[in-house]
Amino acid sequence: MKKLLFFLLAATLLCSCGPKRYYEEILSVDKNGWHQDTLLTFSIDITDSTQYYDMYLFVRNTTDYAMQNFYVFFTTEFPNGVSAQDTLGFVLCDKYGKWTGKGHGYLKENQFLFRPNIRFARCGTYTFKVQQAMREEKLEGISDFGIALYIHKKVN
Repeated sequence: MKKLLFFLLAATLLCSCGPKRYYEEILSVDKNGWHQDTLLTFSIDITDSTQYYDMYLFVRNTTDYAMQNFYVFFTTEFPNGVSAQDTLGFVLCDKYGKWTGKGHGYLKENQFLFRPNIRFARCGTYTFKVQQAMREEKLEGISDFGIALYIHKKVN
């Protein structure tokens, strides 16, 4: 009984050591290809304008993806109606064709730290829209795209 209690306590402590997730959503892309006009939309409600976060972006691709890089248009719509757009690039395989993502077999997943230690100046809903920015009308090989916010851990 003591061993079981010790094991449960150790497991609880180990699981609670990681960063605390505030938001995470991963959206699937059409199996027939990500059309250049299709937007993936993520809405995040920010309730504390003093909190710092680490923002990650997730890209899942199949081994059928034919290119080394992947580009997206990333639009941020702020609660006050203002919007800003960035063009983001991701390296999905090295120059030798070795996938950078984790996973065995057909699917590979990359996690990119997009914005470390960010603070949202206003409370409210932030909307992020993602559109593939490749020169393909229907881009094949990207299966999912996601956003995650983790509470930034202060280092003393």
